[in-house]
Amino acid sequence: MKLIFALFVTFIALSSAHAWSITSQVKVSQSGQFQDSVTLYCRPDEALCKNVCNDANSCWKEQDVCFNCLGMANNVLRTVFTELERLYRNTNQVIEVKDIEKVFRKDHVFIAARSIYNFYMDLNKDEVQTLFQSLCPNRSAQPLVVLGKNSNNEPVQIKYIICEGTGQYNQDMYVLEYAPQTEIGNGNLNLNKP
Repeated sequence: MKLIFALFVTFIALSSAHAWSITSQVKVSQSGQFQDSVTLYCRPDEALCKNVCNDANSCWKEQDVCFNCLGMANNVLRTVFTELERLYRNTNQVIEVKDIEKVFRKDHVFIAARSIYNFYMDLNKDEVQTLFQSLCPNRSAQPLVVLGKNSNNEPVQIKYIICEGTGQYNQDMYVLEYAPQTEIGNGNLNLNKP
């Protein structure tokens, strides 16, 4: 009887552990404009997609492009593509499924390693992918960094990272926190300005 109860608890835990996944895609339209979209996929028994877009299986949305960010002027994007691993850490605090709806709907932009905003590193190299993966608790194939944005669609805050687990609907969203890592050299600090 204890074995049956343990199997039942394990089944419930596994069935509620992963209920959704988000993918990002950037493409060029026939008119030559960039289109950046994200798709939320939901497990059939999960109400998340139904709540977000009234479709039980998936929700698609085109991300608004920040035209002021197409260059190297945005400090948040510069940090994402060059210093994310050094300045942020994963708190391992998982966002609850009910809060994923708010993040997907409101004032957030989802950034993949291959992004229209990456003016900092070669898109064909794996450096950004490795940088994003370093913040996941496992070797996530396609992590997404989630940024808060303002009314001009400009990223203003680094908030979360979406990492993959196992299975089809296998992602978790983790809170990122600002936690700069500094390198300690030989211990000689020169505080005098030239």
